[in-house]
Amino acid sequence: MSSAFPSDSTAGADRGISLRTAVKYPLRALGFWAAVVLPFVLLWLIVSGIAQQSPTILTGVVSANVAALVLGREYKR
Repeated sequence: MSSAFPSDSTAGADRGISLRTAVKYPLRALGFWAAVVLPFVLLWLIVSGIAQQSPTILTGVVSANVAALVLGREYKR
């Protein structure tokens, strides 16, 4: 009698890979689109003068942009 769920160790590995893929794809998508949007936020910060008043905000947005570029670099490949 066969079972609907295989009991060998490869079944667990397959579920782990699909779960990893299910987590990676949305994170890569978020990183990609954040890397697209954040330069416009940077431009707005510079034009409005907020960048001069609060350079820590500018540094944070630039850091977030770099992190988004790294995170979303393999989106849709």
